[in-house]
Amino acid sequence: MCCSSVDQGKEYGILGCHVTTGLWVRLGGFRATHPATSTTVEEIEWTYIACGHGDRVLLILPGLLGIGEMLFEHILAFENAYRVVVPSYPSTVTNVQQLTRGIAGVLNAEHIDRVQVLGGSYGGMMAQCLVRQYPNQVDRLVLSHTGVPRPDRVAKTRSLLAILRLLPMGLLRAMLRLSTRRSLEDAPKQRAFWEAYSNEMIAQITKADLLSRYRVVIDFDLSCAFAPEDLEGWPGRILILEGDNDPVAEAPAREALRALYPQANVHTFRGSGHVASVAKLEEYDAVIGDFLGSK
Repeated sequence: MCCSSVDQGKEYGILGCHVTTGLWVRLGGFRATHPATSTTVEEIEWTYIACGHGDRVLLILPGLLGIGEMLFEHILAFENAYRVVVPSYPSTVTNVQQLTRGIAGVLNAEHIDRVQVLGGSYGGMMAQCLVRQYPNQVDRLVLSHTGVPRPDRVAKTRSLLAILRLLPMGLLRAMLRLSTRRSLEDAPKQRAFWEAYSNEMIAQITKADLLSRYRVVIDFDLSCAFAPEDLEGWPGRILILEGDNDPVAEAPAREALRALYPQANVHTFRGSGHVASVAKLEEYDAVIGDFLGSK
């Protein structure tokens, strides 16, 4: 029988038990020492985690679920060398400009004028908007498992949005749990914890949260027309992180992202899907750390 702290997740033998138990312990310690704070930007309340040390600031933008705490492993990895700020996305944001202004408002509340930005998946889309709207505030940009604007998917996303409005939240949560389970197939050692923890977070997601995220995706695809020359005068540097077997950011999307940023360094996680940040945590954070610390 595995340890009692693993009851929330599946059992994967003794090693899986130790990995899962350790992660629950780390999460518990993180929650005890990293309380969220809040600020109001344009009459919208933003909650965020702010911690760490150092003269440089790392802004980490969450993925589709939009919950900053879910990045706790990366926060712990970088907070000794950087001030780290991680917002959660409000459910009332409906477009890219509103979201990026809110992020800028969070930084302003923390008296921060320059950042390094790490954005994964949905967060990577927003990071690309942020660097264009506030180029003088971004020193370096890490785009992880993400893509470029795609007007061709707007009709499909609008149809999905219409369906989301009709379906009961219980079914939507079940769909999110299934999607999470599939994405974690590349991370068998960590899967028990991340399934259980994601399920805990999914239980907190509201329909308003989901509708907000997909409205922003539609606006991203419709209003953002990016070109390689957009950042020609920007002195910062870019790192692209990708998995060679990513079912979300598939090969055409990865190629389009590299073509949009020909100046970027690219690191490919071999045999990896959409969750290299979990499955290859040490490599993932080491690559980012090397990039942020390089001259």
